[in-house]
Amino acid sequence: MKSLTTIKFLLICLAILMASHQQSKAQLSAKKVRIARLEIYPEYLEAYKVALAEHAAAAVKSEPGVLALQAVYDKAHPAQVTVFEMYASENAYQAHLKAPHFLKYKNGTLKMVKTLELIETEPIAIEIKPVLTEMRSNK
Repeated sequence: MKSLTTIKFLLICLAILMASHQQSKAQLSAKKVRIARLEIYPEYLEAYKVALAEHAAAAVKSEPGVLALQAVYDKAHPAQVTVFEMYASENAYQAHLKAPHFLKYKNGTLKMVKTLELIETEPIAIEIKPVLTEMRSNK
């Protein structure tokens, strides 16, 4: 009898874990995740990096729907920039496009951008350790 109770308990735990996992997958799928690949005119690269960093910091700080804006450039080809963007929803993304700091960034960098490719993605796994403070202090 005790083992039957244990089995029922384990089955209930398994069902809860599976439901939780499905909910997490659904919540992740509701997010808007995209990658932006840009090529910057070399003469504007430093100014572009400053503008992008300023924009990303303002967006993450002031917009609850902006979950991540992470930008990197290719060491071998510094004018090639990749931005990973994650928004809480499509509505959060649309609100972001109207934010004053986004409009300032977009209008201020138009002449700096040679090419822009926006890639819509579907998340598989998004995991990150909270190292942002450490990365910022090492600059």
